[in-house]
Amino acid sequence: MIFSKPLFYIRKVKDHSLNKKKLLDIMSGINQPYRNTDNPNPYSYISNTDWNLSQVGWNWFEAGFSERDKKSYFKFLNRKFKATDFRLGKTWFNQYSKRSGSEHGFHNHEGSNQLTNIYYLELKDKSLRTILKHPETDKDIIPRVHEGDLLTFDSLIFHKSPPNFTDNRKTIISFNTSCVK
Repeated sequence: MIFSKPLFYIRKVKDHSLNKKKLLDIMSGINQPYRNTDNPNPYSYISNTDWNLSQVGWNWFEAGFSERDKKSYFKFLNRKFKATDFRLGKTWFNQYSKRSGSEHGFHNHEGSNQLTNIYYLELKDKSLRTILKHPETDKDIIPRVHEGDLLTFDSLIFHKSPPNFTDNRKTIISFNTSCVK
């Protein structure tokens, strides 16, 4: 694990209101639900995502963050992890439609990426907050994120998006980052 205490970091995306409409407009042109066939839960699916659309080639980090927010993020990585070089991994979005039961079961992001990041583009209901599984105690931890927040945690930590039975859609942009010291 790259870090243990704190288990995660929450940061505000300062230019969230400037980016939200633009990004949601781009996403509205994509209609790609994703179903995890390994999970017997009938609600184990994501309403809309570009995860499997390699031809899209869209970089949500570049599109979704202002220059000020990008600089702030890299400065945060440098300060917290003493990293001098950063490599952005795959970026994608997930939408969980209202009253759909759509969810993303527990998973982690094994591999060369050291940090997982979730930017909450739409999050009107706190019951839809991401759930992290504590790596030592196996207890569920629910970070107190809000719309416009960026959650950063170790990529090996299992996490999930709970089923959406609310009257609100949840939209996130996720990306992985490797830090080189």
